[in-house]
Amino acid sequence: MTTDPTDAFDEISEYDSKALFKPKVVSLVVSNSEDRGPNLMTASWWMLAGYNPFRYLLAVSHKTLTYELIEESQEFVLAAPSTDQIDALTLSGMVSGRDIDKLDHLDMETVPGQSVDAPLLADAAGNIECSVMESFEFMNCTYYFGEVEHAYVTPGGMDGRLLSPDADVLAYMGSDWGEEETKTKYRYYADITPESIKRFSGDEVVDSLPPELREKHSE
Repeated sequence: MTTDPTDAFDEISEYDSKALFKPKVVSLVVSNSEDRGPNLMTASWWMLAGYNPFRYLLAVSHKTLTYELIEESQEFVLAAPSTDQIDALTLSGMVSGRDIDKLDHLDMETVPGQSVDAPLLADAAGNIECSVMESFEFMNCTYYFGEVEHAYVTPGGMDGRLLSPDADVLAYMGSDWGEEETKTKYRYYADITPESIKRFSGDEVVDSLPPELREKHSE
């Protein structure tokens, strides 16, 4: 057995390591201000952060307008973009809302939230209204714990408790320059279809456990 990881794996950079956990749904964060109006930001730094109350953790750089708006309002919307919103994903990660009204420029239709003043994205695969429970700062970012107030999915977007391929969610693979000259990187996403989804049960691996553990985990 090898003792050198590079005999078993190709070593990659810390920046490329994020590719190991994709595809993932990159969020479009919607925030709002009474003075400025709504703003849009692309966010990869978010995660599920607890169940009771159900909450998400969102990291926002202090350089962004989104940081200012969330600090002011203490609320935000996490929108799961559809594949039709790839332009929004690109632009909202590059251009500041201080320089342009991104929702207006992208001609994005919105729907008012129920419990938050930030609007929902009408053409997204889904939207989650969040109110800030707590936050902390680390290295020029603020990390917000957002309690879920309401969550929505596009009509027909759920298959039981699973997201249906009909939701057309943007499963983001990452970006690269590609082979042709371009002003921006190419963005890649996976096309999720019913045929690409595989189903499996955990019975076989549970049955491989020692009898006392098998009984415990088969209840």
